[in-house]
Parts: sequence; C-alpha cells; structure tokens
Amino acid sequence: MSYCAEIVSFTVADDDVDTFLGRRTAAIREVKAAHPALWSVPLCSRKSDGTWVDVWIYETREAADAANADAENLPAFLSMAELLGNVELEVTDMPEGAVSPL
Repeated sequence: MSYCAEIVSFTVADDDVDTFLGRRTAAIREVKAAHPALWSVPLCSRKSDGTWVDVWIYETREAADAANADAENLPAFLSMAELLGNVELEVTDMPEGAVSPL
C-alpha cells in the first residue's frame, strides 16, 4: 500500500513560534481523532529563509482529501491555520517501501 504525503510550506505570522507549535500539537490530535487515517506527522522545521515545512502522512489520498474537506469543522486546526501565511501544499504518493524502518 502506498501512502499520501502532504508537504506544506508556509510562514508563521509575527514569527510566533511557541504559539504555532502549541496549536499544531492540538491540531494534530484533533485531526487524528476525526480522521484516524492520519498516519503520521513526522516533520516540522524552519528553513534558513524563515519559511517552514510540515509533513502530514495519510493512509490514502482519499483520506487526506477527506480531512482537508473537513477542515472547517476542526476548530483546533483552524486556530493553527490562522497563524500561517504563504501556504503552499504539495500532495505526493509515498510507496510503502519508502517508509523508514526506524
């Protein structure tokens, strides 16, 4: 089975990193509770130019699409998203063999 990886790049409003990271944790928990096919959110990091990259992995592209379509019903996710600017989303297919054995 392949997975769906969403690679999100963005900026954080007013560089409020602590608030963003706290809201991100709450958003991940909320999305996982509402959409159990969220498999992993293994990476969130700031690049040298000040932009961020975040990776959300779902069991299928359909599961990712369903979670994205439900975003308006997820207040913790919306609270996190309101801090983001210049959002770019890339959706990719990740072969099962590419999953880290660690």
